[in-house]
Amino acid sequence: MDTNLEAEYGLLGCILNKGTLIKESALQEKHFGLKENKIIFKTLRDIEKDNEPIDLVTVVSRLGNKNLSLIGGRQHLRKLMNSVASTESFKTYEKYIIKAWKIREARRIQEIDIHDLDDLSKVMNQYTEIELENNDEDYNHVESLKELYQTIQEQEIGLSGIDTGFIDLNRMLDGFQNGDLIISAARPSVGKTAKMLNHAIANCNNDDLTVIFSLEMSKGSLQKRMISTIGRIDGHKMKNPNQFFSDKDWSDFTKAFGLLSNMNLHIFDKSGQTLSYIRSKVSKLRRKYPDKNILVLIDYLQLIRSDIRYENRNVEVGEITRSLKELAKDMDVPVYLLSQLSRGVETRQDKRPMLSDIRDSGSVEQDADVIEFLYRDDYYDYESDKKNIIEVIIAKQRNGKVGTVELAFLKEYNLFADLDVRK
Repeated sequence: MDTNLEAEYGLLGCILNKGTLIKESALQEKHFGLKENKIIFKTLRDIEKDNEPIDLVTVVSRLGNKNLSLIGGRQHLRKLMNSVASTESFKTYEKYIIKAWKIREARRIQEIDIHDLDDLSKVMNQYTEIELENNDEDYNHVESLKELYQTIQEQEIGLSGIDTGFIDLNRMLDGFQNGDLIISAARPSVGKTAKMLNHAIANCNNDDLTVIFSLEMSKGSLQKRMISTIGRIDGHKMKNPNQFFSDKDWSDFTKAFGLLSNMNLHIFDKSGQTLSYIRSKVSKLRRKYPDKNILVLIDYLQLIRSDIRYENRNVEVGEITRSLKELAKDMDVPVYLLSQLSRGVETRQDKRPMLSDIRDSGSVEQDADVIEFLYRDDYYDYESDKKNIIEVIIAKQRNGKVGTVELAFLKEYNLFADLDVRK
């Protein structure tokens, strides 16, 4: 049996000797392997909740005759108290108990009979919960401030976050920040997927890793669009190169194909991707590349499936954005999430998006660290004097200013560029 009895006895003995220790413990009844120890720990927690002191008298009284008999009587409690010479090893015992519990849970999950994708999603979610359980260390205020001071001292001149690929956007955001959930929303065909791919290319060009979760487009379609962007090849020609390509196009294609081949890029394009699926892939890549900057791009919010069913879509979307924010924080990566906008935009005279236009918004605004909207005046007005210009409207930035950045958008190449380098 995968139960560390010595650690369980030792921890219970520590608490029985020094009742206030239970306030320092993150353990729950479920973490204990032995039934008798579960009973004792639950009793200790009950006494704590009622703000009563923990000692032999209160524990015996709370247990009652039946439970007292089950755990071995007063003699067993005294034996636990006498089994520890000091309480200094309390945290070590706790760590051993958690480790044993994780082994038991992993073996239990392995025995689950999986019948369909829903069962698989639940299993993956349970594995994730085990991985995250009680992994935090005790907070040391002085040490934490020392780490902060050292980080500030050693910070290099330049961006604090991941390069967006655009000068003015970098000035506004100081790059995409690790731990941030960034929502990019626009109406269909405005250019949000193209912009996402431009960020992917910029990040890979910096010798960093990019992972794309595409729930709508196939990896082949995304790769074609990236080749079009890198090689500045008309996207229409990419549909049938053998028919439309000139000799120059083939030369540009070969060069762009070679550059794309050397990028550290991972694309997952299966439909119906769930939160646990996304987390498992990012977690695997984080373990494989612990020292790399990783940019996570997801296209798009409304197609992600949660691992459980909710009473309405707004609640489900809220759970999705909350979980993706947790993913960004836990894995120390920026998560750049595309989102649709409601048709309400089309009914207004000024069609620039607002926060209330995000579809199935729920708690999206609350969870996101940055919310950007993409707006093209020539999308609505063919006579606009802002041809091929896209406005990136930073409507929310938790740790910075809001405002608008203008970029050039050469749609035929799926290419975004700073205005001063537009050709």
